[in-house]
Amino acid sequence: MSQDPGIGGPIQSSGTVSVVAGPPAPSVIIRQPEPVRPYTGQTSFKSYEEYFERICLCNEWKSPTECARYLLVAMDGASTDAVRGLKAEKDTDLALIWEALSRRFGHVDEPERAMRRFDVRRQQDGETLTLFEQNLRILHREAWHKTDIKSPEADSLLRRKFVDGIADIKLQKYLRLHAANDDFAKTVSKARQFVDANELSRTAKKPAIQSSPDVNYQTIVDAVSEVLDQRDRNRTADGTEC
Repeated sequence: MSQDPGIGGPIQSSGTVSVVAGPPAPSVIIRQPEPVRPYTGQTSFKSYEEYFERICLCNEWKSPTECARYLLVAMDGASTDAVRGLKAEKDTDLALIWEALSRRFGHVDEPERAMRRFDVRRQQDGETLTLFEQNLRILHREAWHKTDIKSPEADSLLRRKFVDGIADIKLQKYLRLHAANDDFAKTVSKARQFVDANELSRTAKKPAIQSSPDVNYQTIVDAVSEVLDQRDRNRTADGTEC
């Protein structure tokens, strides 16, 4: 018997539960900042400045004040004394910190000093061509920081210094003959191809160890065994006589 679902009457249940899905939980991305390598004053001040600027970009530290705070924390050893008393409370403090580090660890004639180092730079023992090229670029940037390294003048200077500074005389002659009209990048590429080709050539020329078909190794083994047996018999005979 059905009941009238009127006012005050019972309401029949259909037996079905509807579940309404809520909005998905927002995903949380935790970004780990790149740690800053401490500066003790034992390495190049200019190199560390370039390194720290890259770290600021990587970690998205945009305000000079924020960068100054992380820079102060990275000071260690002698560099701590150089920035003693400086704070990171306003944007101008970052420039003050770099100025203090420059006075302590930089050089008054920094560009001229880099020029002299560039002029006498040669490929060192154990220094690969790739590393030699990189070090030349760094020295050139320190010496002529206002010059576009891609300009014809800079490219020609780097190419000439690279060729003259190579330790391998044969490679120097090869580049002067086959890369005289090339730019710096192509000259480096030809130099690396020359080195790789020489390495492959030396590997291919290594003689393989082969056994001679005229040698009867079993005969050698039998002869050695006979000598050892004779020695043992002699020792036994000597012991018996004693």
